[in-house]
Amino acid sequence: MTFINSSVEASVPQNINWASMINSAAAAVVPTAATFGVLLALSAGSALAADEDETFRIGVMLYDSILTSDVTAPLEVFGAAIANEVVENVEIVTIGAEAGLIKTHEGLTLAAEYSVANAPELDAIIVGSSYDMDPVLDNEAFMTFVRERGAEAEWLASNCSGAYVLADAGFLKGVRATTYPGGEVWLKLNHPSINIDINETVVVDQNVITSNGSMVSYAAAFELLKQVAGAEEAREIADTLYYSRLVRAFNEAQS
Repeated sequence: MTFINSSVEASVPQNINWASMINSAAAAVVPTAATFGVLLALSAGSALAADEDETFRIGVMLYDSILTSDVTAPLEVFGAAIANEVVENVEIVTIGAEAGLIKTHEGLTLAAEYSVANAPELDAIIVGSSYDMDPVLDNEAFMTFVRERGAEAEWLASNCSGAYVLADAGFLKGVRATTYPGGEVWLKLNHPSINIDINETVVVDQNVITSNGSMVSYAAAFELLKQVAGAEEAREIADTLYYSRLVRAFNEAQS
């Protein structure tokens, strides 16, 4: 039985090599293995670039004798935000002049995951303090890293005398900033262009966050979280870590 009526059948050319045409068309539309390889490589490369672009990566700088809370505060705040899935595509890493273990001033051992030579791209850099900042400021590899990567970062932050590092790296010129009480003397002497507000615990100016350090480092970490993820997300983690309760209790005790 045929389903083609006579009029349609009569209109179809009878002298065409249909097998040849089908093979030619198939060859035209079916990519070669090499083409598939190129397409897959481009697709994988695009996906990888997208993943890298979507990740907001924070680098916490480590060195021996750093004050513990200056670095553990942001590690805890952002660690909690990541673990509780309050933020997406945020990563926090630790970086030292060399990768490996360091010991804080208070004796806590921390690990620098990366060295300044192999650290990934960073969107924010946090620098803590030490009672003796000279070895840090004199470390050429460390300072070069902060200077070069800081110029590319969206946010820069320092706690306590970590402001000395940002100042020496050239990021506090004409910027309103704070440091630990007493640290303003060094800053004024060595970097007179800085607008120092020592009466403030946390100062945000342009893309720079500075703080008094120590326990105030938590307030600075929440400020950075607010800037990166939003005020609601920062409040949620402040509640999770009972920081909000602490602030309320302190305010009530002062009233």
